[in-house]
Amino acid sequence: MNKYGIALLTILILSLNPVFAEDDFFDNYTGIDRAWDNQKPITNDEFEKAIDTLTAKQKQKDEKARKKKIKKISGGGTSLHKNLEPTSELQEQDILKKKKEYEGQLLNIPVNVVIDGNVLDKGFYNVYGEKDKENNITLSLYQAHKLIGKFKAYETKNDYEADELDFVKILPYDDNYIKVIYGSLDFNAYGYLRYLPETFPQP
Repeated sequence: MNKYGIALLTILILSLNPVFAEDDFFDNYTGIDRAWDNQKPITNDEFEKAIDTLTAKQKQKDEKARKKKIKKISGGGTSLHKNLEPTSELQEQDILKKKKEYEGQLLNIPVNVVIDGNVLDKGFYNVYGEKDKENNITLSLYQAHKLIGKFKAYETKNDYEADELDFVKILPYDDNYIKVIYGSLDFNAYGYLRYLPETFPQP
């Protein structure tokens, strides 16, 4: 067979192929208008479960990436101190708050004061502020974990221009009383203590 014969045969075969292919194409899609007949409808619950599954997988990926970053920064080592592992969550600030409340706030009272008929000597006292369910406020004075006396206080919005949230100070009031101002994360308050004028330090 010569060159022209081979070329003619090749052209003939190539020209017939698309016809078969086209017929094949339309045969496969004759039932396209009935394609959705047997589809099962998806309920809202099924859709939400699918979304939850996808988000759970994404969260797992994010957590792995976070741990990888932590390991990269910390070198994967552990801390010598308890609760300070690189992967452990920071503890709530209320632990620090409770510690602060337990320690009280130190106040130097420069005069002898009278609480419930008892004379308290001048000196340093730890002051604790407490508010009950009826919003009554009491300031208690302690020395070496021993309750020395307590007196009523009144809540105020005034922060007395204090530099810190937690504070306790004495302000002069009149010839018989001193004013104790107290501030904490929960409330600010003030109360009055009667003092013995003869114990007031002389200039």
